[in-house]
Amino acid sequence: MKLIVTIIIIYLVFRVLTTYVFPWLVKRYIERAKKKFYSDNPQFREKQEKKKGDMTITYKEEQDQPDTDKLGEYTDFEDIKED
Repeated sequence: MKLIVTIIIIYLVFRVLTTYVFPWLVKRYIERAKKKFYSDNPQFREKQEKKKGDMTITYKEEQDQPDTDKLGEYTDFEDIKED
């Protein structure tokens, strides 16, 4: 009789852990990892949800253009037809 009660109690504890406790722990772990990621990498911050009709303007950073004067000459190749 004690064995059956022990098995039932272990089953119920396992059931409660897998249904409520483990998902809560995983969600908490993911939220902490997400906060740490965004604090370490601010360029990947989360985008805020926009309301309908809102307008936002994002500017691209200017990039230095490479100097194309020193790249060399352009050579135009032509196909040769062999009969």
